[in-house]
Amino acid sequence: MVAFAELDSRRALRELRFIDRAESKRLAERVVGGASREMDPLPLDLAVWPPPGIVCAANLPAHDIVCFRDFARRRPSELTEQVSRLASGRNAYGVFMHSANDWAAFAVWSGGNLLRSLSLSPSSGVIEDLGERLPFESPFWRGERPVRSAANYALPFHPVDLGNEALREFFGFILEGREDDFCIDPEEIEIPAFHAASEA
Repeated sequence: MVAFAELDSRRALRELRFIDRAESKRLAERVVGGASREMDPLPLDLAVWPPPGIVCAANLPAHDIVCFRDFARRRPSELTEQVSRLASGRNAYGVFMHSANDWAAFAVWSGGNLLRSLSLSPSSGVIEDLGERLPFESPFWRGERPVRSAANYALPFHPVDLGNEALREFFGFILEGREDDFCIDPEEIEIPAFHAASEA
């Protein structure tokens, strides 16, 4: 999931009032580089990991949100050129996770430049660690969020736990863990979904 935001990306979904479906379709087509066919929308908790060939895209006032499996790179820095093109000068925030592999990554871009990229998995440890650490990471690196189980773990914390904190920090919701008063319910928000014509 990647958000392109001029202001605080967490407010994009919390203050959601209107999704421009025509602009959302155009956004999806920019992502896949071709035509798309609109489908039934998906709730956000499912939209974050849509089926192959499906792009979930939402054009909101001052924000764009895109969920696409092809964005889930082990090294988020590889997305910089594509993200810069889609961002059009805005900041961009990305969170990528695969719970079956306990892999998680996130990245932040500004002005087309990568500011922070972190990618982690239990088997590989730190896959990518670029830029300065962000404040919400600190409890994890200090050992305050220890691994729930598993011996001989390559990291002092669980990657998916950090991934969920990145979701909370950037988008204002989580998929697992403890919600706070600011968190929105991802099951209550629907994101337009589009099938890439080449995949139809």
